[in-house]
Amino acid sequence: MRLCHDLKKKQGVAGKLMNRQKIWESWDRFASSVRDVAEAEWSQRKGELFRYFGKLPPTIYVGDYPLKTALIATLPAIFFMTFFQFFHFWQWLLSPNPIPFIHLDALEHWLFGCLPHQVVSRYTHPALDILAAIPYLMHFILPFGYPAYCYYHRKKLGNTIEPALRGFWLGGLVASFAVLFQFTFPTSPPWYNESAVYAEDGTVISYAFNEAGFQRIDALIKMPLFREIYSNAPVTHGSFPSLHAAFPAIIFFNGSWVAHGGWKFGLFHCALISWAALYSHHHYLIDILAGWALSFTLFTIYTRVWNPFTKKDVTVVKYAPLQEQV
Repeated sequence: MRLCHDLKKKQGVAGKLMNRQKIWESWDRFASSVRDVAEAEWSQRKGELFRYFGKLPPTIYVGDYPLKTALIATLPAIFFMTFFQFFHFWQWLLSPNPIPFIHLDALEHWLFGCLPHQVVSRYTHPALDILAAIPYLMHFILPFGYPAYCYYHRKKLGNTIEPALRGFWLGGLVASFAVLFQFTFPTSPPWYNESAVYAEDGTVISYAFNEAGFQRIDALIKMPLFREIYSNAPVTHGSFPSLHAAFPAIIFFNGSWVAHGGWKFGLFHCALISWAALYSHHHYLIDILAGWALSFTLFTIYTRVWNPFTKKDVTVVKYAPLQEQV
């Protein structure tokens, strides 16, 4: 009886093992079937995807330049905006001397025998205040507005977007070089030097608001427009070189406003904003001359030495919507 019991027990264990084996075999067959279906489906879809992407151009173009090349033009502007907006952080991190040690007023007295901004602003009038405010307000849209203008009028510029890329690239470079110089060698603008009150030990007790002469505009329109704009500026001692003069100079060298007056309007733009910078006591004359010189230097390097937008002799493939093949 015991022998029969052990035999039945062994048969029961063997039966369970066989059932488990059958379950695993069934699972393997099911998994294999699923894998075969998935591979067949992927093989079919993969062929469709390859046929789809085969219809796309090898490179997406913006105008007559590859997109990746066009994006290079934004790098200097991105650096400038990052450095400018976090100016106080870089001062804290790198601990430069925040106190100006270059006295531009003394330098101007030595060069010109006077302070040109005081000569220009000797006579003020609300009409002149408004005239000076116009280019200053337009200045904030120039770095992005002018390249967009060149792109829109590209047919008048040889049917190429290179002037737009050049304007964006050089505008960002001018701003970057200027803010790095202002970070390393801080210089106070006229309105600061003329309003600052110093203690006996040389520390600054107080100084005027940095909208300078444009406070007359705020009083005229009865709202703190320019005070709101300039009170949020992170750079106080950034007079030299003048970006207000440098940006219009880049536009002038770049081909100016081709659809609206050409070089004559560009020259007028440079003269107007330079006069406004002096009239409002935002800049010294030497700041403006330095801004022009910086723009001319970088433009000359771009045209005579090197630039990242020199086109290679390749066939341009334009992007076009996909069309079904018949």
